Amino acid sequence: MLIVEEMYLLLSQDNATTERARRFRSYGLAAAALADLREAGFIAIAAEGKDPKVTLVKAGMTGQPPLDAILPALDGLSGKGLSKLVSSSKLSPDAATGQALANQGVFHEQTSLLGASTFTTVNPAPEIALRERLGQVLSGHREATEAERTELGLLKALNVAHGLLGPARGDMDRSGLSRRIESVAQGSPVVEAVQRIVDPITASTMTLATASGSAGAV
Repeated sequence: MLIVEEMYLLLSQDNATTERARRFRSYGLAAAALADLREAGFIAIAAEGKDPKVTLVKAGMTGQPPLDAILPALDGLSGKGLSKLVSSSKLSPDAATGQALANQGVFHEQTSLLGASTFTTVNPAPEIALRERLGQVLSGHREATEAERTELGLLKALNVAHGLLGPARGDMDRSGLSRRIESVAQGSPVVEAVQRIVDPITASTMTLATASGSAGAV
């Protein structure tokens, strides 16, 4: 299964962190798709620079619908910084990924009269297996694959790891989980790109919340 497909499973949970996961969902899915394209040899990410440049280095299609859905737009963005690509609305693999998982029998797709699709889980086995693997990585029982390092790093960068990982995090608190993921996922350019986007938004939100609380206390 693609990284973007597994991230889709992780970011589609109905729990207390759903709103936060939905807010940053597009960044996580775009970053995951770029990681898949890099692994497939379709893009190259510069080794240097504050915001590494992404270059499309291979023509044609991958044969994977979630990735092929963003390749036309990616062609026009080749040479741009990684953070710009991650935050671009043109590089959204969301719908194509949901449909791909529906075609695999993981989801059931329902289409509204307006043409919008919603997906409900009919086969939870792939997500259960994924969470078991991530739990084994976090507990130190086995080495992480590149995909698992990317997925854990993205969950942390999106500030949803503690809530969305659930039992897979074991008895680690937020700070312990954060440190463990950092030790596993350090050095991933797509994770660092998401971090550069999300951190200022989170900091701004916290500042506004603090200011609002202080004003209300006056």
